Amino acid sequence: EREKSAMKFYKYEPAVTGDYGDKTLYAGPERIDVVKMHYEFSIWPKDDLQWCGYDFIGTDRLKQALEALKPPITGITFGDTEISGDDGEFERVYRKGRPDSALGLWHWFKITGSPGVDDFGQNYHSIDLVVSDRVLELLEKFVPENSVRQITEWK
Repeated sequence: EREKSAMKFYKYEPAVTGDYGDKTLYAGPERIDVVKMHYEFSIWPKDDLQWCGYDFIGTDRLKQALEALKPPITGITFGDTEISGDDGEFERVYRKGRPDSALGLWHWFKITGSPGVDDFGQNYHSIDLVVSDRVLELLEKFVPENSVRQITEWK
């Protein structure tokens, strides 16, 4: 197993193609801590990892690839999410970025780790997602050429 000190970390800002849906449930009135995730797509997603507020969702194929990493990834658990979108908009949108014609199965990517320590890290009430170099390498395999994500070295 690699030593944590040898790992590099990156701030990873995924694409945003939607927002919290009406069926999202929050723990309190400040609407920060989500207890039930509903993601409403407003445009057709190209990337397998999407961002919304303090939360992230990802495709089933990305989840499976992350779960296959050895040693096992740290700092993330997976939960159910409801997804929806404007079918009328999707009929008009150019879908070349994703070969499938349906949204498919998505999961809530719950970030539980600490930045600079775990493979996935996020400070409480921070929108910044920090990933290890091995996670970044895997994420790059799931991103189309014209992705709008932002990646910067994290220190």
